[in-house]
Amino acid sequence: LKIKIMCGPLCAIGIAGGLWLSRLIGINDLTLGIWIGALLLSLAIQFNKFLIKRNKAFSLSFWLIFILMWIMSILPLWGRLKTTEFFCGMPRLVFGALIGTFVLYSSDWLNNKIISRHNNKVYFYYQRTIIPIMALILVSAIVEIIFC
Repeated sequence: LKIKIMCGPLCAIGIAGGLWLSRLIGINDLTLGIWIGALLLSLAIQFNKFLIKRNKAFSLSFWLIFILMWIMSILPLWGRLKTTEFFCGMPRLVFGALIGTFVLYSSDWLNNKIISRHNNKVYFYYQRTIIPIMALILVSAIVEIIFC
């Protein structure tokens, strides 16, 4: 996993804002999970970057951080998740979080491919933040319209 050029702190703040807004307007747990999964990935990346700058990271530090964040986020909700609706055999929140993690990773990967073909220059200001957040909004809208 190449984390050197992935989603920055503004991306994490934007995702957290989307998560707050989603909960505020009463979005379904499946869609809410998309934002939670993206936030967990973004925070794990940022924390691992912090460790790299401090020379405290090791070869599997990102994966350890990412897995611990998932456990620390899902475990407190476990009682609620057992009584919630299921989607594809999983609690809606957990399934949505898996989708959100995938969407953030893939949109960022695609964005980096586009940037690398443009001599490592962005096409517009804050492209590294806007593209992943727009992908999350698009997938959230599709999920909310079709499945919720």
